[in-house]
Amino acid sequence: MIMDPRPRDNINFGARLPTPNPPTPHMISFSLQQPQLQFFPSYGFHSHNHNNPPVSSHPSPPSVMPGCTTPSPASTTTTEPNNAEDFSEAVADDAILAYINQFLLEDEDEESYPVTSAPVEDSALLAAVEKPFVDILKSAKPITAQAYEVKSWITDDCDSTGSGRFHDVVTSSLDSTQLPRETVQGDVVGAVHKGQKNPRDDDLEVEGRKSKQSALCDEETVREMFDKVLLCTDKNCAFHTPMPADAQISGGYVKGSGNRRGRRKGRSGAGAEQEPVDLTTLLIHCAQAAAIDDHRNSSELLKQIRKHSSATGDAGQRLAHYFADGLKARLAGTGSSIYRSLAAKRTSTGDMLKAFNLYVKACPFRIISHYVANMTILNATKSVTRLHIIEFGIMYGFQWPILMQHLSKRSGGPPILRITGIDFPLSGFRPAERVEATGRRLHEYARMFNVPFEYQAIAAKWDTIQVKDLNIKSDEFIVVNCLYRMRNMMDETATDDSPRTRVLNTIRKLNPNLFVHGIVNGTYNAPFFVTRFKEAMFFFSSIFDMLEANASRMDEHRLLIEREFFGREAVNVIACEGTERIERPETYKQWQMRNLRAGFRQLPLDREIMKRARYKLSKTYPRDFLVDEDNKWMLQGWKGRVIYALSAWSS
Repeated sequence: MIMDPRPRDNINFGARLPTPNPPTPHMISFSLQQPQLQFFPSYGFHSHNHNNPPVSSHPSPPSVMPGCTTPSPASTTTTEPNNAEDFSEAVADDAILAYINQFLLEDEDEESYPVTSAPVEDSALLAAVEKPFVDILKSAKPITAQAYEVKSWITDDCDSTGSGRFHDVVTSSLDSTQLPRETVQGDVVGAVHKGQKNPRDDDLEVEGRKSKQSALCDEETVREMFDKVLLCTDKNCAFHTPMPADAQISGGYVKGSGNRRGRRKGRSGAGAEQEPVDLTTLLIHCAQAAAIDDHRNSSELLKQIRKHSSATGDAGQRLAHYFADGLKARLAGTGSSIYRSLAAKRTSTGDMLKAFNLYVKACPFRIISHYVANMTILNATKSVTRLHIIEFGIMYGFQWPILMQHLSKRSGGPPILRITGIDFPLSGFRPAERVEATGRRLHEYARMFNVPFEYQAIAAKWDTIQVKDLNIKSDEFIVVNCLYRMRNMMDETATDDSPRTRVLNTIRKLNPNLFVHGIVNGTYNAPFFVTRFKEAMFFFSSIFDMLEANASRMDEHRLLIEREFFGREAVNVIACEGTERIERPETYKQWQMRNLRAGFRQLPLDREIMKRARYKLSKTYPRDFLVDEDNKWMLQGWKGRVIYALSAWSS
């Protein structure tokens, strides 16, 4: 039985008897802490007030299920009458209820439907009952019809103790009296009468099948998208097709590769009918005013920037929009709280994959980094039987499905692959939610390619992780992988004991056979705000210009990339100080000195891998992108500015 939570104040059944209730056999009752709830395996009308004791429960036609004993159809809870007149009305109303019960159940088997009722002894009382009887039925008719639309919580597999699905449904809710009707209809199957099917069951069953089919289709679509984006399914993949003889390590202009888009110039931050505005100068002047707490001038400059910036404009307008957000938060002193709220927002894996798909089409940075890192790992593990990859900053694990695909094709069979995914804990009650979901997804790909696979998820601050937490085995080939996430570690300017140095020392204690390290080549880590602001503006202007040249302005996934990644990072750089500022990139030359001090030995880049990466770049992307090499680092950039760098190390 389900209780309709809607009020029934417009129904007047009269006063209640001051006498105790008659016994109700086989009542199903249980308690979910407070208050105590009682459920009857029949249809009825219950009016409950959570602040006051429950009032009466009025009868309705019972339903009988196999193995269940139907309780008495009448059960009342008493209230004290105010006077003798109320008492007489209560006696008459109780007799009315008894007459209704007897009338409705007169054709039923008395053994199956026992009725507990008060006898009607004299004709005068019976005459008094008959007159309001019709009025009561008329007033109750629409509600009775509505009650039959609500399904019972009692199912065919119930028993007198309330076990089976009835128990499952109730225990799945903290307060069953507040369950919406849709929840009950979707979770249990009830019957109006024995041997009779609720006509709404067919509709609900069809809706349920449609919902399941829709969810299955969505899951299959996401899986197909994962395969298309993360795996090498194209026979013409530039990374694996034979290169022409003249394809050397230079990335020249290739007709039809999108170079025309790379030469397109963006607007200078003004509309066609607006006076040109130098947003760069306005931003720098506003930052200078903010640095000396000149709120008056900075506020005026910020208004001008807001007037001419837009999240959907050209590259300069978009850059100014997000930098203005950071300046506003800095002036208000709310930078840390705003950044935490931005970082707490969750983006679905499907949306992230679509954004990743757009990003790898717009620029080669990630796809070439994954290719160089994976091929370096494959070349170093040609004969190993157990491979343990420890990734700091695993995020969604987009790098590893293609590695599994290549391992499955290895002569002699794939090795036993073990991945330890490490990432910073998420805010909320499930800090390891994303890293665990990544493991489940990688398990699916391992089964797809028949690669023996193990996964360990760690969500913790990286500098607190010890060697023993990684469960290293003596016969494993250890690979540590960290691409572009070490910039989020604190350095010496924030704390005396640098977490960045502690993490490098922990990796060194692992004695890895291979350490693949990718870094963001940024110079906006200065402790002085104006200097940091200028460097960040020059760096992010290259990012926004690159997206402007290679992606549609109104593409929703471009907007997501700019808002959730680069815009958020800019806000952190501008508005946060001290340990709240987590965006702390360094140049590849600075990282080279750090790695050498930690005791690592740098490995040369493979000539064939670099040649293939340059060929992929020249064949697919505009000529404004670059892939170069300096001091054993692979450099990637846009229009002469180095944005990312990658190198390989050993202990």
